[in-house]
Amino acid sequence: SSADAGKAQAQAAEIMQKFESIKAEVRQYGLKIGELDSDRNEHSLVINTIKDLDPGRKCYRLIGGVLVERTIKEVLPAVERNLQGINQMVKQLSDHMKKKQTELDDFMEKYNIKPARQLQQQIGIKS
Repeated sequence: SSADAGKAQAQAAEIMQKFESIKAEVRQYGLKIGELDSDRNEHSLVINTIKDLDPGRKCYRLIGGVLVERTIKEVLPAVERNLQGINQMVKQLSDHMKKKQTELDDFMEKYNIKPARQLQQQIGIKS
C-alpha cells in the first residue's frame, strides 16, 4: 500500500540523514586533526629553532594577538607545554575519530550502505 511505501521512504530518509550526520562528524574530526597537525609542526619548528640559542636572548611571542618580548628561557617551556597539549588533543581526537569511523562502518554494514564508487564497480560502470 502507499502508506507502507511512504513509511519505508521516511525510514530510508531517516537512515540516510543519520548516515550523513555520522559521516560529517568523522570529516570534522579529520579537519580538526589537520589544523592541530599544522600547529604541531609550527611549535616543533619554533622549539628546534630556539632550543640551542642563549637562554637570555630576547625573543618575541604572539599571545592573544599581542606581540610580547620575552627571553628564550621564558618562552621555550611554554611552547613545549603547548606542544604537549596539542599532542594530547590530537591523540584524543584521533581516538574519537576511530570510534566514530567504526560506528559509521557498522552503520553502513547494518543498513547495507555502499559508497557510489563501490556500486559502480559492482555493476561494471566505468567512471
